[in-house]
Amino acid sequence: MAVWGKPASYLEEAIGLMSHSPEDLERDEAWVLDDGTQIVGFLRVSLSGADAEIEELHLEPAWIGRGLGRQLFEHAVERARAVGAERLVWSTDRYALGFYLVMGGVITGKAPSGIAGDEPLTLMELSL
Repeated sequence: MAVWGKPASYLEEAIGLMSHSPEDLERDEAWVLDDGTQIVGFLRVSLSGADAEIEELHLEPAWIGRGLGRQLFEHAVERARAVGAERLVWSTDRYALGFYLVMGGVITGKAPSGIAGDEPLTLMELSL
């Protein structure tokens, strides 16, 4: 998180919000991206009904800009299409907004982030 200038308290709250339960991983599909020695990215998508949702898409900061985020996003799109979803939806902070706009995402609104004092998240979608 230091790459975005967030304090340690922010990271502590974020970890709580991004923790996964066994039910999350049983219900959703999840993938990790590794370099052969360590995990460098993670994707979790819920696939049910007309909407599929990117629950999480993360890359280690050192790996940003290498096309790996695009690979994860395109995988989410492929999986959503495979189950017949009509839209892929997600929320993002301002740091990843440009990435998602390049991926073809459309801004649909705002929502609270769930972290005290944090700026709202941007809601986005991609029609499939």
